[in-house]
Order: sequence, then structure tokens, then C-alpha cells
Amino acid sequence: MTPVLLPSGGRVEPRAHGPLTPELLRCRDRLARRVAARVGPDGLLRAPCESRVLESALALWLLTAEGAAPRARRRLVRYLRDALDDSPPDAVQRALGRAALGLAGAAGAGRADRAAARAPDAVDRVTADHVAVDHLTADRVTADHLMADHFTAGRKRLMFGILLAELGVGEFPRVRPEAYDMRGQQSWLQLEMTSLKIMAAYGTGAPGLVTAADWAVLAPAVRPGPAWECNNLARLLGLLALRKHPAHRRAVRRVLVDVLAGLRTDGGLPFITGMGLFATATAGLALVRCGYAGPLVDRMAEALAGRQNPDGGFGFHPGVTQSDVDDTSYAVEFLRGSGAARHRGRIGAAERYLLDRRNPDGGFPTYARGIPSEIAMTAGAVNALAPNPAHRAVVEHGVRFIAAGQRPDGGFGRGWSRNASNAVFRAVLACDAVRAGAAPAARPELDLVRRRAVGHLVATGNADGGWGHRPGDPSDPISTAYAVIALAGSAEHGPLLGRAVRLLTDRQQADGGYLSRPDQAGPRPLLYDVPALADVSVLLGLAHVPAGPARR
Repeated sequence: MTPVLLPSGGRVEPRAHGPLTPELLRCRDRLARRVAARVGPDGLLRAPCESRVLESALALWLLTAEGAAPRARRRLVRYLRDALDDSPPDAVQRALGRAALGLAGAAGAGRADRAAARAPDAVDRVTADHVAVDHLTADRVTADHLMADHFTAGRKRLMFGILLAELGVGEFPRVRPEAYDMRGQQSWLQLEMTSLKIMAAYGTGAPGLVTAADWAVLAPAVRPGPAWECNNLARLLGLLALRKHPAHRRAVRRVLVDVLAGLRTDGGLPFITGMGLFATATAGLALVRCGYAGPLVDRMAEALAGRQNPDGGFGFHPGVTQSDVDDTSYAVEFLRGSGAARHRGRIGAAERYLLDRRNPDGGFPTYARGIPSEIAMTAGAVNALAPNPAHRAVVEHGVRFIAAGQRPDGGFGRGWSRNASNAVFRAVLACDAVRAGAAPAARPELDLVRRRAVGHLVATGNADGGWGHRPGDPSDPISTAYAVIALAGSAEHGPLLGRAVRLLTDRQQADGGYLSRPDQAGPRPLLYDVPALADVSVLLGLAHVPAGPARR
């Protein structure tokens, strides 16, 4: 195959392929060119986040309360009206959006939204994953759809309840101050929960519950420039809380110009600035997996390595100092694949970061040791650490944690990705990575976990050959690409893999890219959209296809 000249000026040289079909090769190479075209002069993939109703509603409420920026308020109003009319999100975001627009007390739909939001189970119905699921109604939600068993569920109910009350829908909850204590967890969570504590304290007439230390936690919210940790939600919550105290009003008003600088062309505000480091790591890994090498991939690796945090980990976007296991695991895989010798020191520091986060149960949390371990995070860490023989005991313990968390149907719970197929493919890869060096006696258990995980996909796929977020959801490219990764190593499922690949080739757009229902969630389970990740995820899926799959 001839070398592929990428639009960004980098050149990639594919290694020898298996007998991939010409159609699949054309699809994959068109997609690789499109992904490469997203790489900027700094070597990082451009991956901005789209506007979202939650942050846009809070921004409009803040500007309205402060009587500031009428032109920006009009832009936010237009965005919210269009979003609520054209693609209404979950029940709580709808209520927040309408409240910010001043519609919560209006006739008709406004009253209905207000009544629904005041219902005792309103916030629980958000955790039922209404996000972008038009066919799923509140009375059809079953226990299987809930995140009620997730360790963050109580905190999310508290958060959404306070935000609804802050915007005039519902009553402020009365909980003890310690419920807001998130010390030792991710940096922005401490700011968010402290902000909510202050809103609730003032909302219930108990401002005496707020301490000087609480106000100090909110200081990053009024830092000038882009949002601290690239997190617009955290900054907005901080500003809404700080404006309660006269001493902080001037600082709040001063930083509003920086809030407005984050508005997108559609007039809305996104959850986060973007996911440039996550996208660079996963895209680079996909390109390497496809067999590409050359100046562009080297530049991506150098750019990523240069953004390593002092603790050895990586954040999701340039400027994010909060490292996490997910981004660090993908970064290690990419740096190792792009040139382990060149990046040995960076890889070693990242491995030490991962090892320091490991919990006694053998699993890995997203952010800090002591926070409950998660299947997908553990699988990612196992995949990153397995190539180093020194970590053999760690990765074997990690796979035992994954096995213990496997559900009777062979699947796993969902986390930051709302796709059931995400944790499945990562667990399958973890089993494969550990099996390569496992003792013969340990292999049957690994094979069983893998076989049951793949069996879950076999049992839950759609008739069109794809997968959705959950069984029964319409197929989308990201969910299907994740399933392709898990199926690619199972020769007995060649026909199923072939149908999935056919769906992906059929869904490719004229420009070589993909449109997909997003899978990233934050705060879980609220979806947010980084369109570049659709292309990256599908390229990663196609990169795992070992040969021309069987056709029906």
C-alpha cells in the first residue's frame, strides 16, 4: 500500500496489513486523514466541547441576576430555545433551561415541566439516563436503567436538587454540612460541592453554616482568563455561590467577561473547554495500531508527553492539572506504541502515578486512591501496565477485580462512558494483555471472563449489526466501534464482526468522518458532546480489525 500523505503535512508509513478488504481500507484511510487534519501546529488534536443546556442555563441565570451583558443574554436565550425545541435533553436540564428562560411559571408546558421537576423522584429520573433517549419515558424506566447503584448517585441527586431550587424550581434540601465534604477527591468536585453547600445554606436561611474556609475553596472561580481546570460548570457554580456574599460581588462581576469569552458560536456554553489530551492519546493510539508511523505521529507523542503533570499523570485537556487514571492509561499506551525508548522516562513516571492510585481491592478509581474502584478505569490501567513485567502481580490483581465485577449477563456497569460496550472492550483487552504472560493454570479464568463479556455483546447487538448505549437503543458509531474492538479477537464471531464493520463503513460521511450520539458523561450521567471523539473512536475500532471480516 502506498504511503498516506496527511493534510497536516505529516507522513505515515503503514506496516504490512493482514488481508483487509479494499473497502475497509479505503474507509479507514479516509478517516485517518480526517483525524490527522484535526492535529494543530502544537501537535495536539483539536477536540472542543459543544454547548450544553445545563451550563448555558446557569450562565443565563447568572447574567440575568447580575443585570449584565444583555447581548450575551440574548445569544444564550436563542441557544436555549433552539436546544429545548430541537433536541430536548433530560428532565432536569429541561427544567433548568426553562427556568432560566423565565418559562417555569408560564402556562402549558412550563407548568408541566415545573410539576415534573418538583416530583419526589424528579432527580432520580435524571439518573435514569433520560439524556437524549427520546423513546424512553419516565413511566417506562426500570431499575436496570438507574445509576442508583453507582457510588455517586446520592451526590448527583443533591447537586441537581440544589440547582433546581437555585433557579426557582423546587425547594432547597436540608442536609448536614458534612454531606458536602469532598476533601481528597478531584479538585473541581471540592469547588462544586462547596458552592452547593453555600447555595443551600443561604437558600434555607442558614448562612451561618458557611465558614471562611468554604469561601476560600471558591477562589479559583474568580481567577481571570479561561475557566479553571477548563471546567465551566465548576466556575459557574462558584460564581453563583460567591455572589451570595456582598464582599465577593465585585470579583464575580469582574470575571463575567471571561465567562462570556467561553461562549461558542451557537451562543451556548459547553461543560468543559475540550478534551485535547484525551483525543490526542486515543487518536495517536489508533494511528499506531493501524500501522502508521512518521513525523505527524511523533509530533503528537512529543506534544502529549510535554503536557505530563508533575505527579506523573495526565489530564484531559491542556491546562488541566488534575490528573486521572483514564487519560494517563491511554497516554501510556500511545507513548509506548510510538517509541518506548524515546519516552521511557515519561512512561515510568506515568506508571508510578497509576500504581499510587491503586486501591487495596486491586482496582483503580478515576482520580484518587480511596475513591471506589471502577471496572473501565481498572481495565485501562491494566492495559497500560501489563507490558512491564515488573507489574505482573498488579495487573493480575486488577483482572481479578474485573472478574469479580462482571455481571451475570457477562456485561459490566457503565461509568464515564454511557456505552455498555466501553467497559466490555476494555475488560476484554485487559484479559488479553494479562493472558499473554499468565501461567497456564490462570488462563481458563481469563478466558471465561473474556468469553462471557463477548457473549454479552453477541446477545445484545441490534439487527442492523450495531450497538447502542444500552440493549435496545438505536445503533450508533461509537458504541459499535467499541464492540468491534471486543469482537476483533474472536474468530468464531467473524460474521458478527463483519456486520458491525459494514455498519461503520456505511455510516461514514462524505467528508470521511462520523456523526454519533456522544458517550461521554459529566457529571454522570449527563452527556456532553466532543464531536472529534466520534472519528477517533471509530478509527480505534477499525484499527483492531485483523482481517477482512466475513460477510453475510
